[in-house]
Amino acid sequence: MTHDELADASDALKDASEAAATDELREHLHERSDALATLASKDRKPDHGRLAREDGVLRDVLDDNDVNEDVSEHVETAREKIREFREDLPGV
Repeated sequence: MTHDELADASDALKDASEAAATDELREHLHERSDALATLASKDRKPDHGRLAREDGVLRDVLDDNDVNEDVSEHVETAREKIREFREDLPGV
């Protein structure tokens, strides 16, 4: 079972990593893509806190790096998909 929104977020970050201008940012985005792909493939849904941390990391990417428009758009898409997934989680 996959969690489609998280898989989509992972794909968006993979696209962002391919558009990144620096090796450091490319690697960081690729790691985040892998992390979301792992969460997407698990039977158990991740909790709000775990997803909030991922969203925060992505927000920091946008705040702390001189990212081009392509990277920014893909990262924002990933953040939107994470928020969509969180809407269906029980709790917070």
